[in-house]
Amino acid sequence: MPSPPEEETHPKNDSGSDQTSERDTNPPPPPSPQSQPPPTQTQQQSYPPVMGFPGYPQAPYQNYPNPPYNHNQYAYAQAPPASYYGSSYPPQQNPVYQTPPPSGFFRGILTGLVFIAVFLCISTTITWLVLRPQIPVFSVTNFSVSNFNLTEPVFSAQFTANLTVENPNTKLTSYFNRIQGFIYNQNAVAEEDFLAMEYFQPVYVETKKSALIGETLTAGGEGQRKVPSWVGEEMKKERDTGTVSFNLWMAVSVTFKTDGWSARERGIKVFCGKLKVAFEGGSGNGAVLLPKPLPCLVYV
Repeated sequence: MPSPPEEETHPKNDSGSDQTSERDTNPPPPPSPQSQPPPTQTQQQSYPPVMGFPGYPQAPYQNYPNPPYNHNQYAYAQAPPASYYGSSYPPQQNPVYQTPPPSGFFRGILTGLVFIAVFLCISTTITWLVLRPQIPVFSVTNFSVSNFNLTEPVFSAQFTANLTVENPNTKLTSYFNRIQGFIYNQNAVAEEDFLAMEYFQPVYVETKKSALIGETLTAGGEGQRKVPSWVGEEMKKERDTGTVSFNLWMAVSVTFKTDGWSARERGIKVFCGKLKVAFEGGSGNGAVLLPKPLPCLVYV
């Protein structure tokens, strides 16, 4: 027995169903301006007013996020050139200041001083080679002692020294303008332990000539310094043997001269040692027995 026909499960496509499908597929048309309700006060204040040009559509204001800290932003597509900020080289942390070179004026003065110094050295050398100055020669011709007394509280004596000064130069004359003499005991050590001091008279000596100088030096006089006690004790020991030895020191200033040229003053020291005085018995008088002049040492 045939089964009854099944009812169609799908709805029939009638006019009602066609209208429904068209509403689902086609979007509704936008409402006309007359049909839109006017915006409320809240909607009008949702966006701030935007400045623009009239006649162009204006986009609503958008809130962009703030840029991060120290973010470089430029108003152009690329960064402005480096000259916009100044020099492209980084600044020096410790600038080095260079001393400007000396001016021509100071260079000229320095050059002149160097030239003068070189000229003086050359001229002095040439003069020395031409004139060949030589050191004067000193010799003791006589040395005596009188009133030699060691018993009194203050030592006293008189020393007489006579010397010969010879000028060996052939082109230079010698002028001895200052001669200071000191008498020492041979056992004296310090420079201030002298027995007597006196100045000799200045003397002028021609070329290849000699001159005599002499002076009496007094010990124990008024204004004279006191002789150290140990020096007196040493002289007493020597006096008991009959002889006492002395040294003569002289500080001399000499100037060499020639026609049209005068050398500067030069200081020299003269040492005449081993002046052994023999006394006559117990008297205080004695002299050095010199068969010939005794040469002295000269220190320049």
